[in-house]
Amino acid sequence: MHSIARPVNIAAQGINAAGDTTAQVDSLVTKILGTLSKFNSVVDKIATIHPYAQAAWAVLSSASKMIIGQNARDESISALLNKMENVYIFITQEDLETIKSMHIVITRICQQTLECAYFLRDYAKAKSYCKSTTKIIPLASSSPPFSSGSRLGKNFISEADIRVQQYNTVFDDLMQQFRDQVVRETVLVTHRILSTVEGIIDDVGLSGMAYAGGAGLNMDKICLAGTRQGILDEITAWINNTEDDAARVFWLSGSAGTGKSSIAHTIARRFHELGRLGSCYCFDRNRGGDLRHEKIFTTIALDLADRDEQIRHALADAVRRATVLKNTTDITQQWKELLVKPAQQLSEAMVGPILIVIDALDESGGADSRKQLLRILAGKLNDADSHILKLPPNLRILLTSRPLPDICNTLGDVQHVYPQSMDGISRASTERDILSFVSHEIADIMDSFTDRTHLTSLAHESDGLFEWARLACAYIKGDDYPGLTPQERLDAVMSHAPGDRVLLLDRMYMFTLRAIFPPEHPRRDTILNRFRSAMGQILGTLESLSLHSLNAMRRYFPDEDSLHPVDLIVKPMGSLLNGTIDSSIPVRPLHASFREFLTDQSRSGEFYVDVSAIQQGLSFASLGVMKDQLRFNICKLESSYLPNCMVQDLNNRIACHILRGPFRGFVFNPTSAGGPFGIKTEGNFVQCLFDGQIYLIYSHMSINT
Repeated sequence: MHSIARPVNIAAQGINAAGDTTAQVDSLVTKILGTLSKFNSVVDKIATIHPYAQAAWAVLSSASKMIIGQNARDESISALLNKMENVYIFITQEDLETIKSMHIVITRICQQTLECAYFLRDYAKAKSYCKSTTKIIPLASSSPPFSSGSRLGKNFISEADIRVQQYNTVFDDLMQQFRDQVVRETVLVTHRILSTVEGIIDDVGLSGMAYAGGAGLNMDKICLAGTRQGILDEITAWINNTEDDAARVFWLSGSAGTGKSSIAHTIARRFHELGRLGSCYCFDRNRGGDLRHEKIFTTIALDLADRDEQIRHALADAVRRATVLKNTTDITQQWKELLVKPAQQLSEAMVGPILIVIDALDESGGADSRKQLLRILAGKLNDADSHILKLPPNLRILLTSRPLPDICNTLGDVQHVYPQSMDGISRASTERDILSFVSHEIADIMDSFTDRTHLTSLAHESDGLFEWARLACAYIKGDDYPGLTPQERLDAVMSHAPGDRVLLLDRMYMFTLRAIFPPEHPRRDTILNRFRSAMGQILGTLESLSLHSLNAMRRYFPDEDSLHPVDLIVKPMGSLLNGTIDSSIPVRPLHASFREFLTDQSRSGEFYVDVSAIQQGLSFASLGVMKDQLRFNICKLESSYLPNCMVQDLNNRIACHILRGPFRGFVFNPTSAGGPFGIKTEGNFVQCLFDGQIYLIYSHMSINT
């Protein structure tokens, strides 16, 4: 290992002796850009490092003229640039294997470099603004900084030396780790807000606010390392372009199975690691009971509050003035009062980008459920104070959806929306990425194939559908399909490949289901009836239930033919469903397109699932569970006079005392079977079930209202 020849303090002394001139800063910026460019070429193939190094270079490069022009007289800025230059000179002297072995440390160095780039750019921007309104006082001056000017300028100038010292300390620590070949925990310096909060934040004021649990970042959905680089870099560049005229919303659209959500979660993870993910909010057609379309901005506001004290303070003030905002389902009020107004207070103090991800908007429900949300994102509200452009330009929204008519019609012609289609990604690039994915998925059985060119053909036949490729790999690996060799299963997949995108995915679902439930089985009619019943229960519940809860409800179905364990059908369907192994995990389709396939008879044929046909069974099952398990004060609350928002441990009490599934997952359709409550001829059963007592039954049940 080499050592850095000249420590930064010596370099800084040299700069001081020579005098702080524009030429010197120009030289430093040019050097660091050149060194970063060289470093980028070295780590281009190291997926964990490259995105951050590339982003740092891009931010510094785009703002280089401003940095040179505004920072020429700042000794600390010159020292920071020199520090960064020395760090990357040192790293690039090492061989690639050493860099790979220490990729965790180098990734942190690149992440900290990107933070420095944000700081340098916005610091220069602040000085440019202040120079137009007041005389700039150099950092080295003993006079008070900025006799007038913006709050941002004052904070930048007064705190710059402190910031730079913090950056230098982190760089020194990381470089020592690199020299010692030891990885230690280092807290990166992130400054999104350059101001302090006065007073004590009232956390109690935010308790009880509606929050959609489980709607956030999912690390299982991120892209395979090294894939989707083009679109990921394009989105990253858009986020880092914080100019006032840049688009505020990046709308990524594409057909089912093309990998939109994987891209969204990968970007969310990148900015989460930088401390710049404001919120990641994902809609899920299988979580209809969560009513996520009603909680979107209360959830996003709370996520932002968790990441920044000043936003938390502003949000607490808002709900103190109007408690109704905590649980309002009016998302226009949520948007204006909980997001736009608090963010406006911070518009002068934000440094660097803050990202909000909204994934799978098309899965929010019907068109009516997202109509107002689309109007908000499109800036089409009849309220100028609520326009999306009122948000700080640093705050960006990444949106993904299928290109449904209502979404396209609302967002298609909006100037502040940057539209990008998955179809715009080159076919060759997508095929390469799918080939990488396929090779990774079946790496353990690669020796089983006599002709590996079939893998290339498999990627080609996928027609850009990662979901199709995933299903194909699951079948080829044979975890749930015994009796054939991997090569034979690959040949079988290839023989069914040709078709357009929707048909291609449908054929793959049909092919997979017939492999699990073979047509030649002597009792296939019985198996298919059980399949329709089990899948009807899974798809028909308001909230996805675990195997344990599904089986618990089955015991109360009035039809004896429905009393079979759900496991018989679900266990072999691991390539299509979540929750097939762990009986405590909710069972739901792995991809929304599988639900659509099953509930469309023209597409699924013999596997068609009529969800309405099981509503009565679900109703009786839920009533049975209520009879046996419902108790007065079931959560053992200390007082019945307190609203839910005042019970601090309510969620723990619910988890402890209530069997979650049967109470939360039941869809009670009062008109599905005729008569009151959907029950006509079975009235005696209900009367017997509850021993003649009268109960008030709600068509939409929730324990937490």
